Amino acid sequence: MQEERLRYLLTHYFRNTISRSELKEMLDQLDQLEEAEFSDLFERMGERIPERSELFNRDQVLNQISSRIGEHHEETGDERKSKLRYIKWGGIAAAIVVFCFSILFLVQQSAKETTSQQAISPREIALPENGAPILKLSNGDQYSISEEHPETLDKNDLSIVKATDGTVVYQIRNNGKGKSEMRTFLSPKGSSLTVKLIDGTQVQLNSGASLTYPTHFDDHTRTVSLDGEAYFDVTHDSSKPFIVKTKQTQIKVLGTQFNIASDLSKTKILTTLIKGKVAVAAGHNQQILSPGMQAQTNLHTKQIVVQEADIKEVLAWRDGFFRFTEDNIETVLQKVGEWYDIKEVKVNSSSSDKFTGMIKRTKKLSDLFRQLEKISNYKFKIQDGRVLVM
Repeated sequence: MQEERLRYLLTHYFRNTISRSELKEMLDQLDQLEEAEFSDLFERMGERIPERSELFNRDQVLNQISSRIGEHHEETGDERKSKLRYIKWGGIAAAIVVFCFSILFLVQQSAKETTSQQAISPREIALPENGAPILKLSNGDQYSISEEHPETLDKNDLSIVKATDGTVVYQIRNNGKGKSEMRTFLSPKGSSLTVKLIDGTQVQLNSGASLTYPTHFDDHTRTVSLDGEAYFDVTHDSSKPFIVKTKQTQIKVLGTQFNIASDLSKTKILTTLIKGKVAVAAGHNQQILSPGMQAQTNLHTKQIVVQEADIKEVLAWRDGFFRFTEDNIETVLQKVGEWYDIKEVKVNSSSSDKFTGMIKRTKKLSDLFRQLEKISNYKFKIQDGRVLVM
């Protein structure tokens, strides 16, 4: 278990997504390893990220480190004792440690250069590196939420925690003070973020979705509003039903798991129940769902149609996939456009090709298009944020 945690910390260290507390934890754990244990761990980590090894001249770096170690051989007293603590494995192990830091520096530099090139490249559209959510207050003020601004987190009763699987969770704290206020948490386009409400309910927001919630729930209900798509894992509380309002539809639950989204035409609300029981209401109409069923609410007529759901298709977005079911090219691009910042789409070629299956979401839109080109007769071109289909 300890090795699994250390591998997790090292992975986030190399990605430059490690927090200060995690960095201290990582260094403390490394300090407890014997030389052989550390070497074995580093080699295994190296096998998982072989592309990084190509960025460095290992011999050159090790020679530089050996020279630096030699420069401090004359130090004495408490200062030398302090430094010896960090090189207790000897010259080779110390070289490996600093080599890791050299790797991180070069990877950061390479990533910055790549990001810079993507930003100015007219032939690429990419997802944001670390899309920071936006918090909007009832008075109109809004803040960008990130670990780099702890004062903003404290001011707005928020914490950023990481689950054991590495998922970042934005946790809302209940300070129990003052009058309840409404706040809106917005997931930026190209990102999927998880919010944990004060009652323990977790809401995973799809790209561009927003959740409006009170800083304190009242004594009788827990009511939130949703714009966009989200997956809810509601904490059970029989005395306080959980209610989600979205457009002209209301979903009432006690404790359950379900997905809410608009269809592509934006004329229907799709409520898919994974576990438990929910009541879907629109106007004077109401339907009770059982697991595996989906309610399609027509926003114009308020009619609710219940049918069996394709759970894999509904939840594909949570696992980082686009899922297509006999979709034409226009529908495919509409789904893709929910994530990538595409300014305009122009289809110059007509085809009867239909797309069915799942495709992994990629950092670069061009990589995703290459996958589509392999399974169809279409060709794609990106220019200045616009997509041309040929």
